[in-house]
Amino acid sequence: MKYVTIYRTADITEVSGIKEIFVKESINFKILDTGTSSEENDAGLSTTESRIQVEEQQKETAKSILTQHGYSGVDQHFETTHRSRLPDSRAKPMIGKWMIFLLVALVVLIAIILFTWFMIPE
Repeated sequence: MKYVTIYRTADITEVSGIKEIFVKESINFKILDTGTSSEENDAGLSTTESRIQVEEQQKETAKSILTQHGYSGVDQHFETTHRSRLPDSRAKPMIGKWMIFLLVALVVLIAIILFTWFMIPE
């Protein structure tokens, strides 16, 4: 039997909810990439994205069941055919030029204060 991915999420509460729904509806499924420790799971700090897979012939049934239970509100969770998974597609933190200017101004201000403090004759 071939399994296909129909849903992706990093939220472990969604994974457990979908698991409960599929067990109740007798859908054959697998959950992949749940490789976090139990402490991370307890704290909700899952960093890996879990993939829910179902048998290929049950794909449409499973999707409609998820839609009926409210899991279709955010469409990006459903598996699409053209999903980019490049390692450099992550958002990189950007520091604006104003932040660099602010840090330079702060360093200059501290240097002026220290200079005048030590240069005052006693």
